[in-house]
Amino acid sequence: MNTRSTRKRSARSLEMPAAKTLIYVHGLANKPEEHVLKRQWDRALFGFDLGERSRMAYWVNRNRYGAPLGDTEDPDELAAMEPRAGFAAASVRRRGDSSGDLLPPEARGRSAESLRRLERELLNNVGAATPKGNFGKKILPAPKFVRDWITRGATRALLGDAYDLFFDPVERERMEESLKSRLRTGGGPFVIIAHSQGSMIAYDVLCRWDRTKDGDIEVPLFITIGSPLGLTEVKDRMKELTGQKRLSVPASARRWANFADTCDYVALDKKLAGDYVPKDRIEDAKVDNPVRKNPHSGIGYLGTEAVRSAVMGAVHKSLFQKVSGFTVTRDLSWAMDRESEKRHPVLIELQDREPFEEDWLLRDGGKPAGKVNFKAENPGKRVRDWILERVRQDLAAHEQIPPGIKDVEKAIAEHIDLEVLQSYVSAKLTRSEVEELASQMRGVAVYRVFKNNVKRRHLKNSVETIQASTAHLGYKAKGGGVCWAVLDTEVDAQHPHFNRKGEPPTVERLFNCTRNGAVEPIKIKDNKDVDGHGTHVAGIIAGANPALGISGIAPDARIRSYKVLGDNGDGSDAKIIKALDHIYDSNRSASELQVHGVNLSLGGGFDPEAFGCGDTPLCKELRKLWRQGVVVVISAGNEGQYDIPSVGSLNTYISIGDPANLDESIVVGSVHCTKPHLYGVSYFSSRGPTADGRSKPDVVAPGEKILSCRARDPRTTAPYGKTENELYTYLSGTSMAAPHVSGLIACFLSARREFIGYPDRVKRILTQCCTDLERDVRSQGAGLVNLVKMLIST
Repeated sequence: MNTRSTRKRSARSLEMPAAKTLIYVHGLANKPEEHVLKRQWDRALFGFDLGERSRMAYWVNRNRYGAPLGDTEDPDELAAMEPRAGFAAASVRRRGDSSGDLLPPEARGRSAESLRRLERELLNNVGAATPKGNFGKKILPAPKFVRDWITRGATRALLGDAYDLFFDPVERERMEESLKSRLRTGGGPFVIIAHSQGSMIAYDVLCRWDRTKDGDIEVPLFITIGSPLGLTEVKDRMKELTGQKRLSVPASARRWANFADTCDYVALDKKLAGDYVPKDRIEDAKVDNPVRKNPHSGIGYLGTEAVRSAVMGAVHKSLFQKVSGFTVTRDLSWAMDRESEKRHPVLIELQDREPFEEDWLLRDGGKPAGKVNFKAENPGKRVRDWILERVRQDLAAHEQIPPGIKDVEKAIAEHIDLEVLQSYVSAKLTRSEVEELASQMRGVAVYRVFKNNVKRRHLKNSVETIQASTAHLGYKAKGGGVCWAVLDTEVDAQHPHFNRKGEPPTVERLFNCTRNGAVEPIKIKDNKDVDGHGTHVAGIIAGANPALGISGIAPDARIRSYKVLGDNGDGSDAKIIKALDHIYDSNRSASELQVHGVNLSLGGGFDPEAFGCGDTPLCKELRKLWRQGVVVVISAGNEGQYDIPSVGSLNTYISIGDPANLDESIVVGSVHCTKPHLYGVSYFSSRGPTADGRSKPDVVAPGEKILSCRARDPRTTAPYGKTENELYTYLSGTSMAAPHVSGLIACFLSARREFIGYPDRVKRILTQCCTDLERDVRSQGAGLVNLVKMLIST
């Protein structure tokens, strides 16, 4: 490369826009599943998963190759070259040749003649002493019969896949659409990295890109690795497909870098400059593929310094760091790559502030002209309207809108479970819809897009254990005048435990948050708890049955039930946030707090690479409630022990999940119900610290074999029974420990009302007055809660 051309290219590279997204186009033959292959390319190139910053154009012909490869070390391994048995057998039978014809069985006439020329070009040049392309003398380090076997395998795969591209219009359209669909959704400028036959697909798509139909795209850098685009027969076919008399660099590609290993048995002509014009826009480079047994390996090419340097020179470096800005979380990107056509539950955080300059990098077109008034613009409505129109177009295109529907918008909202919350919008969207939303609405209405994670209930003579019975007698601390919200499955409000004779009902209101739309009040007569978890939790907090001598921790407290979990015990972040918004608005619209505390005996995992620990969308909403003056009590989780096959059960630290990793909360682990000093922390109770090193759980409370209310079978209309066995049941888990603390704090606030609205002070008193069980602080936190100590100290 001469100095003058280098100077020209350097000047041109300074003018090129920095890319924001990588698009991979894989090579010939079989491959692992899309999400596995993308992760392998990410790690080969950068050493970590890029999430939304990279996309894979996945085009494997499953009819030809059958089941995908596993998570192999090299997804371009030689075994991947073999078609499934039916294709190979058909090929041998058609020719009557014991060695097997390398052409696909469907090739006939003109297509067979073309592929035969390509076959001769491959077989006559691979392993030659002076490989075509003049990169120097180098031969694949293997005996001749091994080189011949490798060559024939690669040739068979290339001929089969090349047939699909050159002579099968349906397969060609499918291949090309795999790339077009990843470009069409926005997110550019792009660096396109194409391997082997993927370079043929990418070249064809870029040359024939329809700007009128599909919009403008910017490709600052087009990279080909191990490309057959220099083969004579391939060039002839590309001229035919693209309608060019002289092959040229695609107009949208500002620069083309071509990399080849001397021993690559597919990239025989290793220099493309001159074959494609203008040649000064193509840079050919020799690289030594580190996968020596397979010099055509795409993973190997991506790991070379030359390819890495080319990519890093063309992208926004700040976006391609392990910790960098993002719009779509990595765990959502992984899920969508696994099932690209499926509708995935997403939680969209709205843009409610002026973005930083770096935030505009993630939006197509950058910063919009003029100033955006986020309060006036109502980002929730903008996002809702955008989603409804985009989904309507998609359903109409696939003729999936049934005729005769009067309110199409309402039907679509129900179909995708669309919810507009105060700071979020939730919906079920496809991968392409998420990518378009992120690229078009980032900064002006959308801040981030999360996976709408599933949350589950935490299932696995305790009044005396936490000194509540003494407080009832000595301090009259029974929870009177205090209201606690239970976010769970539901509460069986007609249960005798909540309806003592001569006392107002314990359950004052019930709400359903699981349906699409606004929070729905539930009538007592229509109330039922199919799962029973919420009823058991509420019975620990409040209510009593004097006839049986059974009492909740705060028998006189009132309960508000928010159904956020389905009848199977599962729910989503969006439904829980809907309930939290409702509680926040109820308190804000009144002169004093209407709800003094909330109990969440639920939780799930979270991705620490997607958001800070304790900073998920759910945690943000709980933090807002805490700052309003509401005490937030959360179960620690039941992930303290893992069962590992062939190893056994292991207790693990750093097993606190979400939202239990929230700092502005009281997180409760579990101990034995009557002998906590002897048996200590329950084996199943999740242990700290949090993933970012904070101490959790905060405290522990009884959570093993806890007796509380049994919800009535919703299928029966028979009256409630009267015996303990008919009305109550035993359950275990941190789900049972958390309501002990909720009830205890309700008792405390009923006797020390000056602390209502000051959750930080309540938490400090709670933790300072705990009984030390002399266990590891990562397991017990401050220790076992003690209501009498709290009352004495204040």
